[in-house]
Amino acid sequence: MITLGIDLSSMPKGTAACFIEWEKGRAVAQAPELGCTDEKLVALIKKANVIGIDAPFGWPEEFVAAVANWTAVAWSEDGRDHLQFRETDREVRKQIGRWPLSVSTDRIALPAMRAMALLQRHRVTDRSGDGRFFEVYPAGSLFCWELRCRGYKKIDAECFGFRKEILKELRLKMPWLSVPESYVESSDALDALVASLTARAASQGLTIKAKPNQIKTARREGWIHLPRALPEL
Repeated sequence: MITLGIDLSSMPKGTAACFIEWEKGRAVAQAPELGCTDEKLVALIKKANVIGIDAPFGWPEEFVAAVANWTAVAWSEDGRDHLQFRETDREVRKQIGRWPLSVSTDRIALPAMRAMALLQRHRVTDRSGDGRFFEVYPAGSLFCWELRCRGYKKIDAECFGFRKEILKELRLKMPWLSVPESYVESSDALDALVASLTARAASQGLTIKAKPNQIKTARREGWIHLPRALPEL
């Protein structure tokens, strides 16, 4: 099996990808692919069995309806929250105690638009995780694996040290994982690595899935796959 993790930005700059080849007794991560264009991503996707993308796969249903035909004449905190967050965002908040970025009100909306173009190109209609394409949240995965999940994004010496610490811990938890040191050079690369590992966990049924009462909404809004355990060989 080959898993592909994509840390998706709105433009090639800031977009990184990670291939992991899962073999008998070991998993081998190739060097990170940086500055990925859509054409590069499409070529990588063709080679992968499972893909984890760090970007929202949809928008809150109530937000979509409101934009199409605004009817509200009053404003409330509850109404704001339902326009701002998806069902999966509320589940993530419940599981790890923090909100993902809002796809309707934050800058993550631009990567979401790019993600939607990729999903459309590959005829993905079930955004809850169709068996090949999964929405992932690297910081959430790190939290679930009891690793540092904050403070590693900036470009400075301290954050570089945090990324080295994360990679060291990943290797300790998964001694069968062979991964180049170059994944600590940027948070984009490290997030792509974590996305690829999470995609493996999702393919093995080791992530939190939408409940029966959530699945209909998740298929349209997208569903973040938080891992319940580390991926297995």
